[in-house]
Amino acid sequence: MTAGEMCATVCIRNNHLFCREWPELRGLQRDRCLLRHLSIFARVMYLAHTRLPVECTVRLSRRPAFDPSCEKVVEMDIVSTIKSSKMRPYQWLIVLICMFCNMVDGFDFFAMGFVLPHLPAEFATTSGKGYLISAGLVGMALGAMFVAPLADRYGRRILILSGLSTNIAAMILTAFAVNVEMMTAGRLLTGIGVGVISATMIVVAQEFSSVARRNFAIGIVTVGFPLGSTLAGLTGVSILGLFGGAWQAMFWVGACVSGLGLIIVYALLPETLSFLVASDTPNSHQKIARISSRIGIVYDRGAEQRSTESESEADGQATVAKEGVLSPRLRERTLLLWIGYTFLTAAYYFVGTWTPQLIADASGSAQSGTVAGTIISVGSLAGSIIFGIIGLKFLATRIAWSALSLAVVSLVLFTVTMGGPLALVMAGVLGLAVFVSVSSFTAMAPPMYPVTIRARGYGLMVGISRIGAVVTPILAGYAAGSFSAKSIFLAASIPLAISAVAAVRLWLVTRGELHRELADAFSESAGTVEDTTPTQQSERA
Repeated sequence: MTAGEMCATVCIRNNHLFCREWPELRGLQRDRCLLRHLSIFARVMYLAHTRLPVECTVRLSRRPAFDPSCEKVVEMDIVSTIKSSKMRPYQWLIVLICMFCNMVDGFDFFAMGFVLPHLPAEFATTSGKGYLISAGLVGMALGAMFVAPLADRYGRRILILSGLSTNIAAMILTAFAVNVEMMTAGRLLTGIGVGVISATMIVVAQEFSSVARRNFAIGIVTVGFPLGSTLAGLTGVSILGLFGGAWQAMFWVGACVSGLGLIIVYALLPETLSFLVASDTPNSHQKIARISSRIGIVYDRGAEQRSTESESEADGQATVAKEGVLSPRLRERTLLLWIGYTFLTAAYYFVGTWTPQLIADASGSAQSGTVAGTIISVGSLAGSIIFGIIGLKFLATRIAWSALSLAVVSLVLFTVTMGGPLALVMAGVLGLAVFVSVSSFTAMAPPMYPVTIRARGYGLMVGISRIGAVVTPILAGYAAGSFSAKSIFLAASIPLAISAVAAVRLWLVTRGELHRELADAFSESAGTVEDTTPTQQSERA
C-alpha cells in the first residue's frame, strides 16, 4: 500500500452495510465520493441478489480535509445531493406550488362542463357543445407535445409562467365570447395552457424531490387535478347561482385563480437545479448558488476543471439528448410509455365520463348513475393519496402494473354485479386503481429520460395519450346505441389490460436502472454508514 492510502473493509450482514474503519474515515474526508466507494460492494451484492454475509476490502486514497479538488464534488453533485438528501421545507413548498398549479389546471379544464347547462340554446347546439369539450382536449395535446418540450431549451419556470399567462388570456377570451366559435377558440387556448403546465410541473416536482420521496411528492401533485375539478363544481353551484346563471362569472373566477397562480409561481418557484447544471453558464451558476442557499445546501463552484467522471457522464447525456426520445437506448421505453399511458387514459376518461350515463340507462335511475359516478370520483381522489403512500416503498413501475391488474378485476366485478351493493364497492376500487395507475405513469416517466430531453419525453407521452381521451368518449357514444352497458364495460377492460402488459414490460426493462439510482442515492446520502442498504430497498421494489 502506498503512502497516503488506507484499506477499509465493508461487509453486509442482515441487509445492513458496515464499515469497521468508519470513525477514522469520517475524520479524513466527508464528501460523497467516499460513501460512493464504500457502497461498491453493496451494489454488486444487490445486483447479484445475494444475501450471504460477505466482506470486501476496498482501497481508498487519503485526501486532506480541505482539498480544493473535493470542492468540485459540491458543484458537480448538486443534483445528486438533491436526489439523495432529506427533503428540506423549501423543496416541499415547491411540491405544494406544483400541486396548486395542477389544481388551477383542473379548475380551468373542467369549468366548461359546469357551464354547458347554463349556455342559451341559441348560443350553442348539442354538437357545438361537444366541440367545446373536444377543443380543450385537443389543446392539451398540442400544448404537451409541441410547447412543453421547449422547457428543455428555455427552462421549466418560464414555461409554467407562460402556461398560466395563456390560461388567463384564454379565460378572459372565453368570458367575452359572443358565439360558439369564439368560445371554442378560447377553450382550445385553455387546453394549450393546461397541457404546458401539466407536462412541465411534474418535471419540476420530480427534479426537486429526493429519490426516496419522489413518488410521494408526485402523489401530492396529482391530488391537485381532482381538487381543481371539485373546486370548479363547488364554484359552479355557488357563483352561477349568485349571478343568476350568468356563465361568464365562471370564467372570470378561473382567470382570477390563474392570476393567483401566476403571482405565486413568479415569486416562489425557482428554475430547477437539473436544468441550470445542464445549462452550465455563468448566470446559471449564480442561480444555482441562490437556490441552493434557499434550500439549505452549501454550494461552491470550486475549481473550473471538472472531474473526468463527471465529464464522461455529461458526454453520455449529451449523446442521448442528441439522439432523442426514440434513440436506440430509449426507443422501447418511450413506445411502452406511449402505449401504456394512451390506453390507460382512454379507459380513465371513459370511466369518468360515461359511467353515470350507462348506469342510468341500465338501471332506469339517474340517481344510481350519479351515485356510481361520484363514488368513482372519490376513489380517484383517494388514489393519488394512496399512490403517494405506497410509493415510499415500491417503484412506480411495479405499482403501475399491480394497480392496473386490480383495475381490470374490479371493472369486471363491477360489470358482473351491476345493480347490486357490491357494484358500488367495486366502483370505488375501480376509481382508486385507475388513478393510482395514472399517478404511477406520471411518476415513472420523467426519470426515464436525461434532463436535456425530460420535458420532451414526458410531454410527448401526455400529448399522445390525449388521442385516447378524444376518441374514447366518441366511440362510447356510438356503442351506447348498439350494445348493452355490461358489454361496453367489459370491452373497457381491454385497454386496461393492454396498459397493464406495457407496464409489466416497462418494469422489467427499467427496474435495474431504477434500482441502481436508488443504490446511488443511498450511497451518497449523508449520515452513518450503518444503514439500510440498496439490497433491502430493492426487495421492496
